[in-house]
Amino acid sequence: MSSNLTHRIGDIFTTELPAIGHGVNVYGIMGSGIAVIVRNHFPDIFEPYSEACKGKTLLPGGMLPVLTKEGPWVFNLASQDRPGPNAHIEWLEESTEASFVFAEENKLEGFALPRIGAGIGGLVWADALAALEKVAALHPNTKLEIWSLPDADEPILPGKTGLGQLLRGKS
Repeated sequence: MSSNLTHRIGDIFTTELPAIGHGVNVYGIMGSGIAVIVRNHFPDIFEPYSEACKGKTLLPGGMLPVLTKEGPWVFNLASQDRPGPNAHIEWLEESTEASFVFAEENKLEGFALPRIGAGIGGLVWADALAALEKVAALHPNTKLEIWSLPDADEPILPGKTGLGQLLRGKS
């Protein structure tokens, strides 16, 4: 694991990093999963996202940064071409790379991501995490936080038991 990558449990909106990223499709729909939560939390991100999708300037593997009125950046990582379980590891890697490059160019300390691609996106979390670790290793001076909910059913780290499993007595 990269030394610039840390795992957090709880509410991603409590991060102290200057940006929060999340996976999106390029259809202009933030209708479920964390995308709708991010949209509701930062309503001013939707119009630029929708316009980028309509104008086909946000493509799979791309990333659209939006500075919110509240202050943090929101990175819209195009890990899916359409709604549903359509995320691709390559697109996740490319959009994460674009996020790191943007953070570095804009002198941002780093950014926080949820378990991107592994929910509605349909990816296996261990595969998505390996892709994130691979990209993070290329950017050792920029922080990446991976946020999990306390009741996550899958391991937080490969080979380790997740907190949710511990709380329910599973191993």
